Amino acid sequence: MRLDFARIGTIILGFSGGKCYDAEWFNFGLCARLIALVMDKFSPTAIGNFASQFAQRSLANQRAGFELQFNLLQNRLINRFNEQVDEINQPPLNTQREIDELQARSQDIVASVPVIQEYRTGNRNNEGQLEILFEEVSTLFSTFNTDATVDAAEVTAFQAQRDAVVQRLENIFIFSHPEINDTNVIQRLKENIDDLRGLEVTAGNLTDAGNVAVSDALTRFQTEVSVAITVTQNTINTTLDLEQRIEAQFTEVEAQLIELTTEEQARRNTEIENLQADLGNLLRAVSISFELNAAFAETLQARLVDPLPPRGSVMNLFS
Repeated sequence: MRLDFARIGTIILGFSGGKCYDAEWFNFGLCARLIALVMDKFSPTAIGNFASQFAQRSLANQRAGFELQFNLLQNRLINRFNEQVDEINQPPLNTQREIDELQARSQDIVASVPVIQEYRTGNRNNEGQLEILFEEVSTLFSTFNTDATVDAAEVTAFQAQRDAVVQRLENIFIFSHPEINDTNVIQRLKENIDDLRGLEVTAGNLTDAGNVAVSDALTRFQTEVSVAITVTQNTINTTLDLEQRIEAQFTEVEAQLIELTTEEQARRNTEIENLQADLGNLLRAVSISFELNAAFAETLQARLVDPLPPRGSVMNLFS
């Protein structure tokens, strides 16, 4: 049987963990006899060359195997890293609950602003209408009480001005807001509409009972209009104060929300950076460990080969 180093190396490379496997040589005893044959039949230099070739091929196989295993390990670690990042990006339940509560408060505040602004604008319009109404009631007085008597022309003028006052009062809107108490001043003022529409002066003396009753009723109504103007003005100021408080609440809630989300994002970034550092350190450690072992194996393999003297050296005469 004729053997060469390549064939022997191929056979012995299959020897691992007490087993020797090859497509044609599947016998541990045969592997042992092959090794003994090499030791008996070949010179130390030949054995060294064989060992060197064997070590070199083994090292090449190890490097290829390491590249495969390292790639598989890296993929598994990256998948695990991505899973951990997904877990980190899920905030703790208490933090998420606090964020949800702040966001809900912020949305409620934002939704309340248009309502309060509309209420303030409505009262501002009412203020102007009430001031005009006050003047129109004064005009109504002047239609019949400029002297001690009331004539037919004054009766006609009174009726026309009375209807104008009633129409003005009917066109004033009622506004309400759950957080502001305006004592329902507009609603109570509009309750006078039917009474105003029923007022009539009669031709004769101004001191007649009917004319005096009309004058007293208009005096009371004009006083109510004056009170309504004052209450409406106070309501407008109260509404402005409420708007400012709402804006302050919104600013506070937004600041808390920004602080909380910023802290949460910083926590996530820190944990993710730590994971990245751990992953990089682990992969570097594995790679460095292999490179050290490979370098050690290369050193041993190099020592198995007899050094060749430099070309032109006198030692070449004996080699």
